[in-house]
Amino acid sequence: MKTKIQNVTRMAIYTCIAAMVLTSCSKDDEVTPNKPDPKPDPVVACNVIKVSGTIDQPTVWKEGSVYVIDKSDLRVTSTLTIEPGVIVKIKDARIEVANGKIIAQGTAAKRIVFTSLADDRYCGDTNGDATATKPEKGDWEQIYLAISSGSVFQYVDIFYAGRSSGGGTRAFSIQSETSASFTFEHCRIAHTLYLPGSSASYAFYGTSAMKDANVSKFTNNELYDNGKPIYFSSFYQLDPSNVFHNPENKAQTNTHNGIYLDMSTGGAGLSVNWDNTEVPYVSENVSVFQVAPTATINIKPNVIVKFSDPTGGLQSYNGNVTLDPTAILTSYKDDTNGGDTNGDGKTTTPATGDWKGFRFTDGGTGAYWITGANILYSAN
Repeated sequence: MKTKIQNVTRMAIYTCIAAMVLTSCSKDDEVTPNKPDPKPDPVVACNVIKVSGTIDQPTVWKEGSVYVIDKSDLRVTSTLTIEPGVIVKIKDARIEVANGKIIAQGTAAKRIVFTSLADDRYCGDTNGDATATKPEKGDWEQIYLAISSGSVFQYVDIFYAGRSSGGGTRAFSIQSETSASFTFEHCRIAHTLYLPGSSASYAFYGTSAMKDANVSKFTNNELYDNGKPIYFSSFYQLDPSNVFHNPENKAQTNTHNGIYLDMSTGGAGLSVNWDNTEVPYVSENVSVFQVAPTATINIKPNVIVKFSDPTGGLQSYNGNVTLDPTAILTSYKDDTNGGDTNGDGKTTTPATGDWKGFRFTDGGTGAYWITGANILYSAN
């Protein structure tokens, strides 16, 4: 095994007064930038294990330890099993899974946490600097499924990730069709760094490969205090159990709160319902999205779809894109419908021509732009 492991025993003992303070707060208390999450157990004793290199044989990370990845990426080429209650702290590094898998199955009572090395809420002051540092967005990079099939993340928290990688900032991402075979359930992604103008900056980056809900199992997750929370194929059926706010403080959402869609392929043979009404669906396409003749998109009641580019839009082939009368197609700058999705306050206002429009075609000479009271700020 190439993994380098160094054991260091540390005890983090909190006073009874501190425990009383931490556990007496109600859910309605104001949430601070560094303590917006459900409170961890304040009394802990963690063995510190430093990890680097490559995990190239089956390995188990044990409960009661905090595993530290510091300035050196960890590569997983075998099976890494992480027990409930394990804490993983990371600084300036990422976890990359290549021809291996991670089985991280926590429980509601014993969640698995991936967080910043500076996060003293879990296993205490692991970096030994008292209060000199605090966790910040982008303290570490991401969990990256490069070539992986069958990874499982259940009751897992991923905090303070998003250090820039290849121009993008992410907390969790997949690379390929193979990597799209995963389970991600009852997880939290929060406090991910977002860099405006950077490419592929999404807290959860599913890419176009995430298109089948039977393969990519994504349910009962919470995404909040990120920039753009999620990105996947326009044909992925998102389960309604996922939320885009902090259940402990519903006012804490995401700066660009929306479901961002990959529209690079027409989805031949696929069908999807866009039916999430908590946040808008967002197209960042620089062209009109041409849905394949054998594909179907149903835009359900009260759904809002926003378009961010003047050349972007949506094309229906013989009616294979259905738009409910209560659904709205509109500009990314439209704060009246779906909130301030572009996250700029009142700096911008919507105007005619912000996106191209909703087009119908029969594949021949019959083509026209669809208009209506629920199609707003389009050029056509």
